[in-house]
This record gives sequence, C-alpha cells and structure tokens, in this order.
Amino acid sequence: MDSLNMQGLFAIIANFISFLMSFFLLTVKSKNRLGNILLAVFIMLCSIDVSGIILGQSLTNNKELYEIIKSTSFLIFPFFYFYVLSICYIDFKLKIKFLCHLIPFISYNLIILIAYLFTQNDLMQLKLNNLLLFFNTYILKFQALIYLITIVHELKIYKKIFLENYTYGNIGIYKWLSRIVMVFLVTLPLSTIKDLSYFSYHQKIFSLSVIILTSVALLMLCWFILKALYSPDFFRGVYYDMNTFRRNKNGENKAIELELSSDSLALMEQLRKHMINKQPFLEPKLTLQELALQMGIPARKLSLLINQYSRQHFFDFVNMYRVEKAIEIIEKSEKKEYTIQQIYFEVGFNTKSSFNTAFKKHTGLTPSEFKKSKIIDFSTNNKKMV
Repeated sequence: MDSLNMQGLFAIIANFISFLMSFFLLTVKSKNRLGNILLAVFIMLCSIDVSGIILGQSLTNNKELYEIIKSTSFLIFPFFYFYVLSICYIDFKLKIKFLCHLIPFISYNLIILIAYLFTQNDLMQLKLNNLLLFFNTYILKFQALIYLITIVHELKIYKKIFLENYTYGNIGIYKWLSRIVMVFLVTLPLSTIKDLSYFSYHQKIFSLSVIILTSVALLMLCWFILKALYSPDFFRGVYYDMNTFRRNKNGENKAIELELSSDSLALMEQLRKHMINKQPFLEPKLTLQELALQMGIPARKLSLLINQYSRQHFFDFVNMYRVEKAIEIIEKSEKKEYTIQQIYFEVGFNTKSSFNTAFKKHTGLTPSEFKKSKIIDFSTNNKKMV
C-alpha cells in the first residue's frame, strides 16, 4: 500500500469514528450539554483538518471551496478552549464577546472572497495567494500556540480554585487536559513541517507527516472515548466567577491579611478543635464555603487562614485529617479486618486513587503498605507478650 492510499485510509477511519463520536455526544442526555456540543464540534473540525489531503485531490477544480474548508482550521483551538472552560467550570456559558475568537476565521474567508472577485487580475491573485499561504503557515500556528498558552493558564487557575475550595474527587481534569495540551504542543512543529513540505514539494515528508498527525488524532479520539466511558464523573467542574476571583486576589486579600494578624492564632486553634471534635472532614463533599459557614467566618478569610498558618491548600488540609483518621482506624486491633475500600469511604474519600495519593503524601506509604506493616507489628507484639 503506497503512502497516498494509506493517508486516505487513515482519513476515512478518522472521519468515520469522528462522526460516530460526534453523533453520540450530540444525542446523549447529559448534565453538561454545552460541553458535549463543543466537544462534538471540536472533533468534527479536527476530522476535517486531518482529511485535507483527500479534499485537496477531489476539489482541485474548485480552489475557493477547498480554501473555505481549510479555513475551518482557525476554529479548532477556539472550540477546544471553550470546551476546556465548559468542563472545568459548571457555570460557563457562551457569550457575545466570544465572537472575537472568530476574527482569524472571518479574515481568512474575506481574503478568499476578494480572491474570487479578482480572478482576472493575475497580480492580485498572486498577492492574495501569498497572503493565504502566510495565514496557513504562520498565523494558524501562532493562533494555536496562543490558545495553548491561554489554556495552560486557565488550568492553573482551575487547579488553584479546586485546591482552595473543594475536597471531593481529584485533580484529574487538570492532569488530563494538561497532557492533551502537551500532545498539541508536540504535534504543532510536525504540523508546520507538513505545511512547509507541501509547499516545497517534498512529497515523502508531507505524506509521512500526514500519516503521523492522523494517527495522533485517532489515538486522541479513542482517548476521549475511553475517558468518557470509564470515568463519567471525571468531567465534573467547579463553580467559578472569574472577575470575583481576580478582584479578591488583589484588593480583598490585603484587608483580610491585616485582620488575620490580630486573631489568627485563636482562629487557627478554634479551627483545629472544630476539625477534631466535629469531624466535618468525614463529609465526602465538604467545601470551603460549608466549613466557613460552620465556623462562622467568611470563606475567603478561612482560605487565607489555612494557607498562611498550615502552609496547605484547603484540599490538602482536610485530607490530612482524613488520613489521620484512617491511620487511627488501621491501628485499632479490632478493625484489622477492614478493607481499604471500607476505610477510605469511612473517612470521607470517595475514590481509591485520591485516598492512595493523599495517604502516601502524608505517610510515605500506600494504605496497603501501611496496613501490612501494622499487622506485622501487631503480630510481633502478641508473640512477645506470649
């Protein structure tokens, strides 16, 4: 099978899987309907992009239509950016101001329109073709890089909000999306090589680049499907008001820090007693707002108190008490028969992975290793007593 046929085969497979996945996302009932729609559009745009080689051959007599189809590449990263926001933040909505993200796409199509109107002017055609080439080779790659950097920034904000306000679930969304961004960053130079080899008539390099990019697209698509099937609760976002958060970071925090300086030690002691006596950490879905309500202080003040005097995020602070409770259960001889699953459910964790991560961070051992060591110690002590 020659490289051209292989490209076509990969493109057909990618289009078929993309269509099925998009159809599923658009028809399935979900709480995150907007996220599903954005992901479906993103997948179809990627499919159109990687199948460009077939479109290029079949539309040689209609250059304008081919260029219009190619212009959809300028929509890929805006829709990926919107998708990231939609799964990170439950209250995300599309707004009129987001239309500015369509400027490169509209600009490219305006150039195509002008080129169509001036088909008889060879000099104008040459200039416009060079401009389209500039858009495809440089502007498109620059746009992708800017969006990827912006997404990384938004993911860092999401991680900060999650750690400071929530304790249930894990930080999996951040890690997973970060890996996807890394894949895009790796394939970006390869995409540039593909374009340059096409315009410089290096057919072998171009064909190989297309095959690799199509393969990566297929693997990423399968990755999306498996993640959605096996981790349906994985795409649970957080509530977030960007303007409020950024305003708090600047002005409000300084005022609260001054207030904390006078009564911080007393508040911290009150918080520790509350955690030990009332054990609010046993609630799997405990949030910063709920704990602040129990303490009778503003949530932002509680967050700064924990950050400054325990040197931890809210997420790690609460999990520390959960791990200590788990250690207490393991060390009780009458509860040696407890399974790891029973223990992490009892102390407030809702997934084994988050329990293992927190436990190892606190003790240096996994729960199984720690439990095994305690059982050995208990048996040794019994033998000595006998």
